[in-house]
Amino acid sequence: MSRSSLALAALGLAGSLQAAPLALDSLLLGLPPAPAERLAVAELAAQGAAIEQRRAEASWQLFGSATAGSYHELGETEQRDDYYGRNLALGVRHPLLGSLQRRLALVQAGLHEQERQRLRLALLQAQQRLEVRSAYADWWRAQEERRVCQPLTEAAAAALRMLQVRRGQGWMLPSEADGLRSRWQGLQRRCATVGDSQAQAVEWLAELAGRDIPLASTAMAEPLASRPQPLPAWLQSLERHPRVIERQSRLAEAGRQRELPWYALLESSISLSRDFERRSSTDQSGGDWVASLDVSAPFDVFDYGDARRREGEARYRAAEAALEDERHGLRRVLAAALRSYQRALEDLRRQRAELEVARRRDTERRLRGALEGEAGVARRQEAELDVHEAALQQVAAWHALWLGEAALRVFADDADAALLGGVDERWQPGGDWSQGVYIWDSRALLDARRRPGELRALREAGMRRLYLGLSAAQVARLPELRGALQALLREARDADLEPLLLLGEPGWLLPAQRAQLADLLQRLADLPFAGLHLDLEVEQLGWPVPEQRLRDWLDTLALAVRSSPWPLELSSHPRWFAADAGVPCVPCALPGLGVHQVSLMIYTANTERSAALAGEIARRWPALRFRLAQSIEPQLPASESLAGHSRDALQRQARQWQRQLQSAALGGIDWQAWQHYPPR
Repeated sequence: MSRSSLALAALGLAGSLQAAPLALDSLLLGLPPAPAERLAVAELAAQGAAIEQRRAEASWQLFGSATAGSYHELGETEQRDDYYGRNLALGVRHPLLGSLQRRLALVQAGLHEQERQRLRLALLQAQQRLEVRSAYADWWRAQEERRVCQPLTEAAAAALRMLQVRRGQGWMLPSEADGLRSRWQGLQRRCATVGDSQAQAVEWLAELAGRDIPLASTAMAEPLASRPQPLPAWLQSLERHPRVIERQSRLAEAGRQRELPWYALLESSISLSRDFERRSSTDQSGGDWVASLDVSAPFDVFDYGDARRREGEARYRAAEAALEDERHGLRRVLAAALRSYQRALEDLRRQRAELEVARRRDTERRLRGALEGEAGVARRQEAELDVHEAALQQVAAWHALWLGEAALRVFADDADAALLGGVDERWQPGGDWSQGVYIWDSRALLDARRRPGELRALREAGMRRLYLGLSAAQVARLPELRGALQALLREARDADLEPLLLLGEPGWLLPAQRAQLADLLQRLADLPFAGLHLDLEVEQLGWPVPEQRLRDWLDTLALAVRSSPWPLELSSHPRWFAADAGVPCVPCALPGLGVHQVSLMIYTANTERSAALAGEIARRWPALRFRLAQSIEPQLPASESLAGHSRDALQRQARQWQRQLQSAALGGIDWQAWQHYPPR
């Protein structure tokens, strides 16, 4: 089966296979030589053989000659000696002076050309890596657009039916209905091409990588540079660019040709030979040992030498100009790439903000729908269209940024990776839905032998967000566990998982113990968690909850935001997000503190009730992003937990919640806890 057929089959089977991330690094590490690279390698081998030939020509050479003829020689007695003779000469010869210098120059030129071929090979390999990175980014874009298009397709069909009815019955102005229909149809056309784009991207990536892409593979968004260094910081790295090194090599070669010694004008060689001679006039053989030194020069040696010097000087100046032109050209290309990357970075951040605003506007329009009635249909559709269009534009903006970074990596090899700045710009899919899980017991993940299997099990269970807890004993052994934590976080990210630090000591709500939280966060600050998740339940310190404890809760969150190097989110009982939030109003205060995401711990076996309550809260507080937390703990009453349900049943329920809640801007479902999650 061709790679194209495999790619198309992958799209059709995507729903039935468990997606497995295929990291870009795994493709880059095993790249086979491209045809152009194989050509360069063959030329490099040919050049090596040519150098051996030039070395042989600059050393001793064998020579021989044979003559035969009729000779008429005058002797000393003025008698002519007529005879037929044969002569054979064998000997060795070595070039001297200018002849030797020119042959050695050919050897040196061959070595320079060999080095330049190696540099061209390095350029070809860098170009191949750029093409693979670009093709991988294309694959990711098509895949991500396909994900965005899944809910969009259903929404577009429903919206178009609604527009047709309202236009036909005169409830909406024709121009208004036609304008909305045109936008929906534009999105439909765009989504209709995504499948072909994904198949083509997979096929081309497979061609470049020299391997088939497994059917269930998915592309992962790579972290990108957020603060590339300014142009002056890159100039030193340009001196190591293969094209600059090649020009420097040509300049060095021209410099040697410019300063030729005086004897370079002379052709010379020394030889030693043995002659063998036979004549028809005698039965005797003759022969001689001959040593000879040959020297020759152009007749007008001074003009010739002056012309050689002028040629060498001109070629040196040309090589200098070529080197400067190469540097200037690379600086120009690099400056353009840096400007383009900065624009792409600004565009991505703008698109993120626009998507967030569009989602909030959509939520607000839905809330006002009951008040506006029929008059608000067009505005609600406009708000929904804005969300879908902004989501696709954000994907395009990230793709453009990714391509820009791939272009910059051509100038920054491994030794110059710091030029890209911190690679901490991460893909933030607006409106994305994911499953998370609380992992209070992280011992298996911190064990290097058990970690791969545990991460694989989490992936197979469909988890994306990992809330990683640390026990008091683990915190006490933090210096010993730091290496294991770093390895866990690195491998989790490589598996396309999002590891967050999970902390939950209710005593930190008390002013006297609050500093312990800040101290712990300071000790963990160098670890690359994706976020900090605080499970601080004010109810654990006693019920009813006085007003002061809520203020203590907010003060603790404010301290955590100031102390944490990661974004802060929390778990909470839904009662604090009711219509009458009380005093102090917790959901009113959270955005101002810098807390924007909350997992609502709606522990009930009545899944319709939990969905309704979560959706209601999300619509009530559009400035916050919410997730639904559901218990599967067996120790809770059956009315509060989904314990005992099979994995398939839980996954079906997760899909049902997604259909119900994603449109209400909820981000996913968090399971409490991993140790109780049913096996396959």
